[in-house]
Amino acid sequence: MTNIICFGDSITQASGVPDAARWPVVLQNLLDNWRPGEFAVYSRGVGGHTCVQGFDRMHGDILPLLPGIVLLEFGYNDAVIYEFTREPRVSLAEFHGKMTEIMRVIATRGGQSVLIVNHTERSVLQQGDGRSYSEGYAPYDAAIRELSAKLNVPAIDLPAMMRDRGVNLDDFVTPDGIHLSVAGNRTYAEMVFDGLQVCLQAHV
Repeated sequence: MTNIICFGDSITQASGVPDAARWPVVLQNLLDNWRPGEFAVYSRGVGGHTCVQGFDRMHGDILPLLPGIVLLEFGYNDAVIYEFTREPRVSLAEFHGKMTEIMRVIATRGGQSVLIVNHTERSVLQQGDGRSYSEGYAPYDAAIRELSAKLNVPAIDLPAMMRDRGVNLDDFVTPDGIHLSVAGNRTYAEMVFDGLQVCLQAHV
């Protein structure tokens, strides 16, 4: 059986919806229908966490489940600039470095990293440097794609998939503009499932 570890922040944790509606649970159901008994999905998302905090909990949350596939979903919290400062919680340089190290550790334990390019959002959060949240996050979105290309690590590009599917953000996110609705969790799981199929078939 192949372990699939969903490792990230509140988007991965998916609190606020019933347990059965959370996208890692839906992903398990989709995988079971595709290849019964071949995959075990584990959710290791913690709300508010950056990749730095994710790195700190790798020992307990990730390493015991390897080898396996680790879906890495970080960036949203890293880019946050609190109202009392002008610097992000995790600088872009540190984000590059810490994500690279996370993937290196996973590889040394026989695991396969898969990066998730975070879904399209429309947060109304105002950053401490006066910019919108979307403006502050955009470089982190680009960094995930850059890491995928530079390190030859597969990436599931959710914004591109959302455009192809014509996903309506009114249905996809909650009123805060960033967290997933029940319907959004379902669509998110379906997109991750589609991306995983490509990754798995490429490594047969």
